[in-house]
Amino acid sequence: MATLVSGSWGPVVSAFLLKVQNSPEFFNYYNLSDEEALELAVQRARGYLTEAAARICFDCSPDVDFLDFDPVLESFGFSLTSEEAELLACLMFEKFLEKDVARLRVRVDLFTSQDIKNTYGVTANERRSFMEMYGSVRHNNDVLIDRYISKDRLTGKRKSIFPDV
Repeated sequence: MATLVSGSWGPVVSAFLLKVQNSPEFFNYYNLSDEEALELAVQRARGYLTEAAARICFDCSPDVDFLDFDPVLESFGFSLTSEEAELLACLMFEKFLEKDVARLRVRVDLFTSQDIKNTYGVTANERRSFMEMYGSVRHNNDVLIDRYISKDRLTGKRKSIFPDV
């Protein structure tokens, strides 16, 4: 996997792929070899990475610009800390789940519960469980962002609203 993603994006994409490793639809593609399927999965993960970076910038004012990255070199314009890499991977997972949220909402609007169950094999309880899980992931990520922004990114010390005098 390290050869598929270079630069500072490598650890982030690898951490994300570990989070979705039990999701067969993310890695299984028809008429592709395992190597081609993995490359396509990594390509999709790169897209989630840019969405995750944007979310951090929209939700807070980080000390570094997460949108300062070079997609060709697959690296940020700053040295990524391990905490930032994990935060990005968690946000990427949320973005991954968000795609299913959109599909579930469309299905609910278009079909009756019985139609959805017969066509997609998904019951109302499964939809509810998924939405609860997604809500939990989103809440946990909000907490992670709050914790991240409240500390100095390099020292880990809590930021203070009062300057040292």
